[in-house]
Amino acid sequence: MLNNQEETQLASALTHDINDALNRRIEERFRAALFLADPELNMDSVVVVSNVENDNELTVDGVDDEIIDKAMAIFESQPE
Repeated sequence: MLNNQEETQLASALTHDINDALNRRIEERFRAALFLADPELNMDSVVVVSNVENDNELTVDGVDDEIIDKAMAIFESQPE
């Protein structure tokens, strides 16, 4: 039984680490797409938060909707 619990904890930790890595990668890629959409954008005021565990949720703040739409088109057109 203990072995099964350890395996479950290890799997959970690994899943968490993988999701964190995916979140960081998505956030970096979307920040790059935002910069391509508007090279004059002050990236210090932009917040990008990814949450792959919550249906691939992506939250962007500090940018107007038009730039977000352009960045999303760029983001989706780029290979992962």
